[in-house]
Amino acid sequence: AQAVQRIQYGEEDIAIGARPDHLPAGIAFRPIARSPLLFIAQAGQAQLAERLSGSATKAAWEDVPMILSEEGLARERVDRWFRQLGVKPHIYAQVGGNEAIVSMVSLGFGVGIVPKIVLDNSPLAGRTRPLDVQPALAPYEVGLFTQERRREEPLIQAFWSQLPE
Repeated sequence: AQAVQRIQYGEEDIAIGARPDHLPAGIAFRPIARSPLLFIAQAGQAQLAERLSGSATKAAWEDVPMILSEEGLARERVDRWFRQLGVKPHIYAQVGGNEAIVSMVSLGFGVGIVPKIVLDNSPLAGRTRPLDVQPALAPYEVGLFTQERRREEPLIQAFWSQLPE
């Protein structure tokens, strides 16, 4: 969530993160992968999954306990999604990391939003189920960030050049 900010402040030479909707001036980005943002529920909650799958409605979502990121792109996108639906989400917990969201969802505390790449690599993936919610959230574009003015520095250029354009 803080990759771009850390690059802007010169705290890092290169950072890996999700590309924000609006990339600040002076920041270079090189994509690595795309990852859908998924709504997930506990695997055993079939009735909840059925109720929430398909076209989202205010009535279906207004009382669902949500486990959300404290900040970052996923939080911005889900906040916008709920606003467009006209729902003030019932936030059960706000956590600092995606794996914490997967853990809490797997225990049945609510519905979460995580990048598919996180779920694919989680040891708890089998205890959760992705929901087919429409409209879907825009996917993450994961990649490298650096300051534009530093791209020609030998170390940064060597690393940057290893990725296809």
